[in-house]
Amino acid sequence: MATIPNPVTTALVENTCQHVPLKKVTLGPANVVAYMFQGTGVFMCLDIVAWPMEVARTRMQASKSNRPQSTFKLLRDIARTEGPTKLFRGLGPFLLTSLPSQAVYLGVYEHATTIIERNFPDRHNSNSAMREIAVAGSAGFLAEAVSAFLYVPTDIISQRLRVQSESKGRAHMTSIDIFKSIYKADGIRGYYQGFFATLLAFTPYSVTHWAGYEASKKLVYNHLAAKEQKEMRNNKSGFYTKYKLSQNNMVIVGLSALNAAIMSLVVSSPFDMVRVRLQLLDSVNQKQAEQLQKGWWAMAKLIAKEEGVRGFFKGMAPKIMAAIPGGIGYLFAYEYIKENLESESSASSSTLPSSSSSSSTVSILPPAFSSA
Repeated sequence: MATIPNPVTTALVENTCQHVPLKKVTLGPANVVAYMFQGTGVFMCLDIVAWPMEVARTRMQASKSNRPQSTFKLLRDIARTEGPTKLFRGLGPFLLTSLPSQAVYLGVYEHATTIIERNFPDRHNSNSAMREIAVAGSAGFLAEAVSAFLYVPTDIISQRLRVQSESKGRAHMTSIDIFKSIYKADGIRGYYQGFFATLLAFTPYSVTHWAGYEASKKLVYNHLAAKEQKEMRNNKSGFYTKYKLSQNNMVIVGLSALNAAIMSLVVSSPFDMVRVRLQLLDSVNQKQAEQLQKGWWAMAKLIAKEEGVRGFFKGMAPKIMAAIPGGIGYLFAYEYIKENLESESSASSSTLPSSSSSSSTVSILPPAFSSA
């Protein structure tokens, strides 16, 4: 005997199954500028905290040994033999261009994302992860390519400062000394030594980072939303129906950031190894100058020949220790700053006589913590 559904119950289930819609925060031109400076300050602090791991990573990548020291033993030896301050060797030149290059990177990424989405709209409302990969990946590529012109010169100086203890029998040089020696040997072109290798290293990282993050966020959100709807259809009150997770919830952002960090590290590590080796070559040395002239492909083949496939993944331990917590913090700050800027913009526009009701924003915190 067929049962006739209760219209009241059916309507109630349909209404409660409607989860928070997937919403991507976009910023106007004025807020992009504010975001550039706020984001740069936060991200620069994250870089400073993780800098000792960067020193350890560079030392490992510069070493030709197939059995480099463990990360913590290397950091302990640097602190004991060279002093604790040497754990931050090379930080000065990095900070010199960190502010402008980070600001340019963030501004280009946000502006490029807006332009791409405006000119290539989602006409079929597919809401697919592949579209997120295409949009975020293209914007990440443009952001990295433009900002590289600012950070590559100081990155070369910073890399050489970090490995000074590797240069046996040579006097330690300051940032100014290295700057002068590069100009004396190669002129302006010397400051962009390994520029193509840098693009090959950081562009895959940037593309994978943003594309992986946005796609993961969409996939995780859709998965949790399906779980929520299943609980509601079965008249169950569980975790998903209780919290009604939004796309910017801490759980979704954290899982997506973790996935993006791991993916981008694996993809970019071989290219990063070639970049570091090229940037550490001194064109004054005839043998190194010849290797430098051969380019990144010859360097890649040399690493493979002398150190094997494992050679391309040296320094992965400190990379992971720095990149995963740093990457998660980076993306938490990214979403939080954008949410706040959009909220302020909506609040200010709602006070104008001609403005309509402002669009609501979803907190980055779960409802239990953001209800106040």
